[in-house]
Amino acid sequence: MSKDNISSRELFLNVMGFKSCDRTLKWELGYWGGTIIRWYEEGLPKIKGLSKKVKDGDSIVGPGVAVASPSTTGEYPPYDYDVGDYFQFDEAFIHFPYNYWIHPRFEKKIIYEDDKHVELFDTDGVRKKIMKDNTSMPFFLEWPVKNGKDWETLKDERFNIDSINDRYFCDINDFAKKITNRTAPLGVLDAPLGFFGSLRYLIGDKNLFLLYYDNPNFIKNICKYLCDFWLLIAEELTSKMDFDLACFWEDMSGKQGSLISPAMFREFMLPYYRKLVTYLKSKKIKYFLVDTDGNVDELIPLFLEAGINMMYPFEQQAGNDLIKIRKKYPQFRMLGGFDKNTLFKGKDFIDKELDKISYLISKGGYIPFADHLIPPNCSWDNFKYYRNKLNKLIDSAKVL
Repeated sequence: MSKDNISSRELFLNVMGFKSCDRTLKWELGYWGGTIIRWYEEGLPKIKGLSKKVKDGDSIVGPGVAVASPSTTGEYPPYDYDVGDYFQFDEAFIHFPYNYWIHPRFEKKIIYEDDKHVELFDTDGVRKKIMKDNTSMPFFLEWPVKNGKDWETLKDERFNIDSINDRYFCDINDFAKKITNRTAPLGVLDAPLGFFGSLRYLIGDKNLFLLYYDNPNFIKNICKYLCDFWLLIAEELTSKMDFDLACFWEDMSGKQGSLISPAMFREFMLPYYRKLVTYLKSKKIKYFLVDTDGNVDELIPLFLEAGINMMYPFEQQAGNDLIKIRKKYPQFRMLGGFDKNTLFKGKDFIDKELDKISYLISKGGYIPFADHLIPPNCSWDNFKYYRNKLNKLIDSAKVL
């Protein structure tokens, strides 16, 4: 419950429903491990600390992202409490703890390592070379699906319909009782669930692009199976409890725009999104959130066509203009969009970026926070300046 005795769930439903209310939510997406380490050294009070020791490049999640399920590596991402308590953030978005992805996980196998790098097969069956401090993106070398035989094996062994009741991370009936009168929004489905991003994990980017043309039926067969698989899971979970939103993950854009054409989106993604969203709507779920990086200008109308009505994080360095998007799509819900790169440039840059926020808050359907994990080049003083001003803006800017 927030300080003003309004639950984060109530705020979320009001803001996303474009209802008149006193304020929007006080959330952040998250931080790099090195950022929190630096902030502790620069004055962030260390009260609760982190659940485990982190490296500079590790992800630490905040209240604006689902945290109950392990990531695709099979591990729970550490959650920040001290920053959230310091700025009195609203209660975190929660997610039912369930594995929607590979089960059982592959065994992690190290192939080679030196002082700085390690090459391995991860628990998704992906072979990659990574920096030990996680300060750079991995270099991907090999994926678990190279042909139809690989897919059939993976489907039978790790996406088996009979495994649906083996994928829980908690007792579903006990969880359902506890969240009946919940005070935070609850999400169903999870990353990397989607019909582009998930295939990148299975096949790899370049291989996927070639297969769109060389063997389109193979890609459609995978998407159809995953759609039906996730639909069965959704039927199971929604029979036990109600949810406020459904979540998808599609890292499918760069600075220049979408990695696939609108025609390919409609052919290879749209039918499966429509099927899932239609079912979830029948279970009274109103909000459908997609996490996608890069420039999203040409993707928004496609996702709207698919039934997706929420998006984040709207990276500013990719050229996303939130005011322009709000005017063009007045009922599209947005989260994030504050340029994280202003946080190391100084107060004048922060102020200029904050000037956009008041307008966006006033129109509803918007929760402001940084446009991705905050990197270690942001000082604690700069973050305090940004976040204190943003909180004051949230408190003073009426929604609608």
